[in-house]
Amino acid sequence: MKKFFKDFKGNEAYLVWFLFYVIFFSVLTSGIALLFYLITVPLALSQSAEKLWRMVNGVRPLRMKAEKERLMPLFKEVYDGALDTDPSLSQNIRLYIKEDMTINAFAFGKTTLVITRGALHLLNDESLKGLIAHEFGHFKHKHTEAILVSMVGNLPMAFIIRKLTDLKNHYDNSEKKDSIIMGAFRGLCDLIYYLFKGIDFIGDLILMNSSRKNEYVADRFAIKSGFGQELTDVLIEIYEVSVSKPQSVKEQLKSTHPHITLRIERLESTI
Repeated sequence: MKKFFKDFKGNEAYLVWFLFYVIFFSVLTSGIALLFYLITVPLALSQSAEKLWRMVNGVRPLRMKAEKERLMPLFKEVYDGALDTDPSLSQNIRLYIKEDMTINAFAFGKTTLVITRGALHLLNDESLKGLIAHEFGHFKHKHTEAILVSMVGNLPMAFIIRKLTDLKNHYDNSEKKDSIIMGAFRGLCDLIYYLFKGIDFIGDLILMNSSRKNEYVADRFAIKSGFGQELTDVLIEIYEVSVSKPQSVKEQLKSTHPHITLRIERLESTI
């Protein structure tokens, strides 16, 4: 338990919101939810769950000779730099490929670092190093584990909102929706629905703000590991080829990443 809380250092927003859900749903269910969390959190953080996630999401190990010959030396170079920066970093992290032609890389769980096939085909070696170094920053600061725990914490809320949505749709389409009793019941359902939606929305805002801050933290780790210029260059490259419309205020608040130009600006002012 002590290690569990220690892993949330720097990720306090995730921990606070997770504990809120634990207390909230435990009170609502007379303690049953607490048992649910005691079972599901260790499962979500297990290697078996991580392996299952890779299978479901089309994430595979390096298989072809060309992939291994190109990527493994790059991965090892960045991994060595990350370990020099933080010797406590896990030595079990492995590189995988996702069958996706967009340019991206991401970390998942405790040991899964993923490069998309699009990044592999469209980026040069130095750019790939920059992406990989950034993802090691997420592992170092336990961002991936904090996200997993927060997702488990949100499961009962997602389930309840789904059922309340189904209930609302049922009564909206009911032939008796104009009756007084049905109207009162529908009003009560709407009240509960919007209460839960409001709580969920507040949680999203808090966690997405934390997620955006974590991107800067991972960028700083890439700099410390010696790959700040490579990361800057690849972000510029991604920005130059990306086509996207301006985000609304709501979209910005719910985005997991800060605008890429903000990251580039910070990197250029630091390296």
